Amino acid sequence: MTINLQTLKCGECGGGELRRTGLNQYECAHCGSVSVVEDDVSDRLDRVLDQVQRAAAERLAAEEAARRRHLARIAGYAAIGVAALAGVVVLVQLLSPRPEPARRTAVAARTAPQPPEVPPDSLALGEAVQVLAGAGSSARPRLFVLARNQGPLPLARPSVTAVLRDAGGAVIGERRESLPLDVLMPGESAPLLFDLPAGQAVAGQALRAERLEAVRGGVSAPALRFARVRLVQQDESLRLVGLLAHPQPQGGGDALAQCEVLAMVYDGAGAPVGFGRGHAPAGELPPGARTAMDVRIERFGNRQAPIAAWDYRIGCRRAASQPPGGRAALLSADRVVRTEGGPEPLNARLRVSTEELLADDDERFDPARLELGPLVAGRDTVQRPVYLAEIVNRSQEAIALAPAALITHFNGARAAGETLAAGPAMLYPGERFPLLLDPGREERITTTHIEWKPMRRAALPGARPALEVQVTGTRADTSSVLVNFSRRYTYRYAEVSGTVRNTGSAIVRKPVLWVSLRDREGRLTGFTRVDNLGALAPGESLPFQAKVDQRGRDFATVSTLYDAQ
Repeated sequence: MTINLQTLKCGECGGGELRRTGLNQYECAHCGSVSVVEDDVSDRLDRVLDQVQRAAAERLAAEEAARRRHLARIAGYAAIGVAALAGVVVLVQLLSPRPEPARRTAVAARTAPQPPEVPPDSLALGEAVQVLAGAGSSARPRLFVLARNQGPLPLARPSVTAVLRDAGGAVIGERRESLPLDVLMPGESAPLLFDLPAGQAVAGQALRAERLEAVRGGVSAPALRFARVRLVQQDESLRLVGLLAHPQPQGGGDALAQCEVLAMVYDGAGAPVGFGRGHAPAGELPPGARTAMDVRIERFGNRQAPIAAWDYRIGCRRAASQPPGGRAALLSADRVVRTEGGPEPLNARLRVSTEELLADDDERFDPARLELGPLVAGRDTVQRPVYLAEIVNRSQEAIALAPAALITHFNGARAAGETLAAGPAMLYPGERFPLLLDPGREERITTTHIEWKPMRRAALPGARPALEVQVTGTRADTSSVLVNFSRRYTYRYAEVSGTVRNTGSAIVRKPVLWVSLRDREGRLTGFTRVDNLGALAPGESLPFQAKVDQRGRDFATVSTLYDAQ
């Protein structure tokens, strides 16, 4: 093997690490090849290797010196920073008040009042019963337990764990639920519903109350009552609505916060058959203010059993503006308000708001002031019999807010169908709202029965946005419709065009028009609803065009009714 003396690399592998192993012998550290060279070549090679080693040593020494200088600069900067920080700390200590000694803080911590201990048997758990909760296809199996505070202290939202077992005693699930109350007062009972595993039969369960805690920082206060409360049944929907008023006058005392209500219903034997929990929509209730609460009650157990009694209880916290106290829970004895009797039935097709149910007597609109006008016989586009009618506001001073009714029509003694009539947001005195009644297979309507929903009233002039509706043109024409590709029917209609102008000072986001056709005697002969108009800025106007099918006699005039939101 030869050695490249110019680059000092092994002739076999090109490696640059050579070491002398004998007289005139050199071994490659990579491939192990041994080279034998002549004496003069060997001497020159030794000298070259010495130079390479000295150059490497000098390079390493220079790098080490540079590293030490860099570390020295960093240490100097750090010392300057530590000195500046120490100066700032000394200055802050000199300018700030001296803290309390640590010994006094420790003594205060030891002497701070601790919440009283709660005996583990303070929460008594009743017998667990498997029930179906919910209605219809959404009903699901649950485990019902009634918990009672039989201790002397109010409990802070106790929780209970249910260990579920199958017929063989094996654990198939574990559920944990908290009572639907922030505070459970002594002597009170509250329900618990545990979900059961799907597809597995639960043969037994073990119940245990988790660590019980007494309420901290509670404040004794009189029990809260609803100023007005109603329990309403609409098919399988059960609602408790209540009006909560702050008992203190405006400007006195603290606000109420985190208000909640628990409502329960009972069957004739006094067993619970449903409960629900609700919250006040407002975060805080200032003194003298009022808020409405709406609770959906879920039935369970024998869901067909009539409700014989119901109760509710209200829990709140005091929203103190300054500590101590903060949001302390109000502790009220005898706060459960019980009522004997069942719910008020309302037709499920009538959508009634909480405000409508809780309106004061002077806020209610008298439904006797609304009149269903005489029925006008007509024909639809395929010549089937229909009837046209109008709801008229006969009041002289009150506006009917969102009037609605369920109209049941009969042919003699036989029911001919139902019509849900929903009017505009505001029906002013003298205004007429059109509707269409379909007798169905009976083909005739002889009598009607009207069930009005609870309605509120407003005094004139009201708050409806001001719109100006002008009819600029009408055109009568005929058209036809083909039924089952075998019979064609001809019907009459009118094209009505006009403009809607916003004469108020606020934007009208969704105007709606009812365009009605009337004969020479002023009776309704057709109408349609136009709800595809865009928003209107103050002073802006939009054109409209409506096709109105003529159901009765020839029309002579056109009238309009508008609603704006």
